[in-house]
Amino acid sequence: MKTVSQLGSGKKPVGTTAYMGQAEHLMQCRCEVERAEDWLKPSVILEAFEARAFRMSIACAKNLSKFSNPEDGFSELSPDLLEAAIAHCQLIVVSKYIEKLQQDIPGKGVKRQLEILCNVYALHLLHKHLGDFVTTSCITPKQGALANEQLRLLYSQVRPNAITLVDAFNYTDHYLGSVLGCYNGNVYQRLYEEAWKDPLNDTVVPDGYLEYVRPILKQHIRTARL
Repeated sequence: MKTVSQLGSGKKPVGTTAYMGQAEHLMQCRCEVERAEDWLKPSVILEAFEARAFRMSIACAKNLSKFSNPEDGFSELSPDLLEAAIAHCQLIVVSKYIEKLQQDIPGKGVKRQLEILCNVYALHLLHKHLGDFVTTSCITPKQGALANEQLRLLYSQVRPNAITLVDAFNYTDHYLGSVLGCYNGNVYQRLYEEAWKDPLNDTVVPDGYLEYVRPILKQHIRTARL
């Protein structure tokens, strides 16, 4: 919000907010996607994320200006401010990912796989927050549908290498909270043992079943008979 409030002063935004220096363009630009594969262009993805983040920030700033007391405004608009902050953070991650992929990356086929993962990540975010992109007029519903179509195609490319790609990041089973990884291969035994650690399995009949669940089940049985 501080950066947005300084846009009219002539002070050029720097760092992670540098994209806000293109204020006029970001408020007027329209996504030019016509085919699903157009979403594979880094410039298209980047512009959509920049426009979304900037327009959400501008909307918050306009709504804040309606409050005589800024503290009341921040309190009242905290959900919108949170969503704008999320959009900004997601833009940073996507832009840094794209920026890194412009460099040379050693290893046969490594860069190609990272490009696919980058597109999956960006389009997954777009799919998850489609409402933000559409309501801010960054993209049209049809372009959102094309993004989902391209995302499904990307999933089919990732799927054959999914396990290898996960292992490549070298996250331990402890870090992931997984009980599946074991050297002796006794996966089902480990799952069974882990299930017994669940608090719901401390007793044969879970707490609250006789008091709450059983009467409801009996009532359903009576109703079904009637």
